[in-house]
This record gives sequence, structure tokens and C-alpha cells, in this order.
Amino acid sequence: MELVLLRHAKAEEDSAALPDERRELVAKGRKRAQAVAKGLERLLPADGRVEVWTSPALRSRQTAEIIAEHLGVETVTEHAAIYAGSLDNLLAEWAGAAGERTVIVVGHEPYLGIWARQLADVTLPFKKCAAAGFSIAAPDFSTGTLRWFAGPKVLTALGGDKG
Repeated sequence: MELVLLRHAKAEEDSAALPDERRELVAKGRKRAQAVAKGLERLLPADGRVEVWTSPALRSRQTAEIIAEHLGVETVTEHAAIYAGSLDNLLAEWAGAAGERTVIVVGHEPYLGIWARQLADVTLPFKKCAAAGFSIAAPDFSTGTLRWFAGPKVLTALGGDKG
């Protein structure tokens, strides 16, 4: 199984008046997510099935929907464990998605960085819209190999946008 960890795009600033889960993407974030989707497509297996999973937080959901739309994925699946940062809960879900698939998980820091260390013993700077691709090994799906990492500017350039 291929796993892509992707941090959500730029969202509204955190404030006491707005619950964290309700923060929306700003216009710049939407534009960046669209550009990143084009670059991300170039890094995915051409013949594989793609699933897009997201945190239930609005900014992640909006990022995931932009990615899914560009990739032609009809359904975006929410997983509360992504927002909660629970890798243990996701491992069982990944095992259920095993096979010739790519699962794109749209989530948050610091969890994406923590998961990269747990899965492949690598430290990665997950800026907004940065992504990392891993090959995840059976049978327990708790270890993997980092195949690639790209920040938002690299993904944008891969997609043919200037940035």
C-alpha cells in the first residue's frame, strides 16, 4: 500500500471566537491546494486506486475535497483519528485498505511529523500543503519506507504552476 501524508492548506487564524475544527481555508490556501493537487498527481502511481481520507476539521476537509476533485476521487472519507492524532486507530484502517491502493491522509501537525517518525524513522518539515509518500508494509502496517517528500513549492512546480 502507498500512503501519502498531506498537511492541510492555509486556513483562518486561530481565535477564541472560532472553534479550531471550524477554521476554513483562506483564498490563498485554496489556490495553493489546487496547485499542489496537480503536482501530487505526478507523484502517484498512474494505475493505482486512490482514496482520500481526512480529518473532520473543516480546513482539512476542504483541502481533501480539492485534492479529490483534481484526482477524480468521488468520495472523501472522514476519520476522527486523524484529528485526534491516533496512529494506532489508523493502522487497522490502513490494513483494511491494503493492496494496490494509495491512501492520501489529509491532516495536521504535529501528528503528521510524529507519524512519519513512527512509520519510517524520518523527521520531516510538514509545512502547510507539504506531502510525503510512503510504502507501507504488511502484515501490521506500522512500518514503512519513505519514497518521497515534497514541500508546497516543489509540488506546485511539479504541477506546472509558478507558485
